[in-house]
Amino acid sequence: MTENHSHREPIAVIASGGGMSCSYAAGAMVALAKEHRFTTPDFLIAGSGSAGTFAYYASKQYTNIAGVWLDLLSTRKFINRFRLWKIIDVDYLIDIIFKVKNHIDVDAMLASPITLLIAATDADTGDLTYFSDKEREDKREIFEFLRASKAMPIAFNRLIPIDGRRYCDSELSANLRAHVREAVRRGATRIIAINNSVPRLEASLAMAVWTRLRPRVFRERYREQWEELKHFRVPLGVRVELLEPSGGIPVSTLTSSRSGVRTTYDMGYRDMVGHKGIRDLLGIN
Repeated sequence: MTENHSHREPIAVIASGGGMSCSYAAGAMVALAKEHRFTTPDFLIAGSGSAGTFAYYASKQYTNIAGVWLDLLSTRKFINRFRLWKIIDVDYLIDIIFKVKNHIDVDAMLASPITLLIAATDADTGDLTYFSDKEREDKREIFEFLRASKAMPIAFNRLIPIDGRRYCDSELSANLRAHVREAVRRGATRIIAINNSVPRLEASLAMAVWTRLRPRVFRERYREQWEELKHFRVPLGVRVELLEPSGGIPVSTLTSSRSGVRTTYDMGYRDMVGHKGIRDLLGIN
C-alpha cells in the first residue's frame, strides 16, 4: 500500500491502557506498520500502558516496540509485586528504557507530521488532559508526559508535576471511549481503535480506593466525566474500526511473564493483519 495523504479523510489510531495487557496493542501497531505499511495517521492517541508504544510509532521506531515489550519489560526492576512501596517502577521505564536502553528518538517524533496525544489525569481536579508532542518548546517534556500517563496510583504512588499541576494515570485517561471522543474532537473521521482491556479487578479496586481518598472536587469532576462518556455517541460520518482480543489474554495489568507478553503481542499482530474492516478503511485489497 502506498500512502496518499493529499485528499484522504483524517485518520486517528487510538489505544486503551491496561498495563502489560497493552502488549496486544504493541503487536498490532507493529503489524500496522510492517504488514499494512501504514505509518502516518494524522493522530495517535493513547494513555497509560499504550503511550510508549505510540511514541515509538510516531518516531518510526517499529522494531523498538518489539524490543521493549518482548525483551525489556519482563524484569523485576520494572514490576515487582513484593516491592509494595513501588510495585511498578515507572521511573525505570522512562529513565532507563525509554531514554537509554531503547531510546525514543524525540527529534524524529517532532519532525513527523503525526500529532501524538498522551492522556493523563489531573490528580487534583480530576480533569482528563491530553498532552501534544507538537505544543512544547522543550523536547524533553515528552518523557514527563509519558511518566505522568503511566504513573499508576498506589502501584507507583507518585504524582508527576507538569506546568505547576500534578498528573497521574487513571481508568479515565486509559479509557478507549475517551480517546474516540478526543479523535472526533480533533477532526478525525476514520478511527482505528485498539482495545487491550481485560477484566482488571485488582487494578480497578486499587483505583476505587485511591479515588475515594481524593479531594471532593476531584471526585465530582471525575464522576462527571464518566457520565459524559456514557452519553457520547460517535457522530454520523465517522467510521470506527475496533480491534480487540476475541478471547482471553494470558496477561493482566501487573503481569510480567515473558511468555504471556509474547503470546499477547503475537495475538495483536495477527489480529491486525487479519482485520478486514481495518484493511478496508486503509484501502488495502
